[in-house]
Amino acid sequence: MKNAQPTIRRFSGNKRTVRIGPLRFTDVEHAGLQEAAAEHGYKGESGFAADVVLAFIAGRFTANLPLSEDRRRTHMFRAQVLRQLNRIGVNINQIARALNSDLTPPDIRERLHELHHLLELIAQALRQPADQREDLAA
Repeated sequence: MKNAQPTIRRFSGNKRTVRIGPLRFTDVEHAGLQEAAAEHGYKGESGFAADVVLAFIAGRFTANLPLSEDRRRTHMFRAQVLRQLNRIGVNINQIARALNSDLTPPDIRERLHELHHLLELIAQALRQPADQREDLAA
């Protein structure tokens, strides 16, 4: 029986037993993966994919991934701001409920409505991509 290990990596005796996935690919992506694996001497695409991931982790090569460090930080910042805006919205709703009694002066209701409108505008702006061209390219 032939050895199932790829021809470019020697079997070290440590069998890979932890499974990550399942990974999903489109038909075109899968065909490209199979082609790249074959070009690099692999008998199957799973070992090739695992070695590529491990090489990336070890820093032997880099790639411009969709959530690179700058984009990840931007994403985290937006998530934190949206969380805080939600908390502010909850407080505004509590205030609005308290102010909706018959004893509320009309100018306070108008200011509360303006504040709510401003918070909606901020939330909409934060949900939009930072750079439309960058997101279209990804």
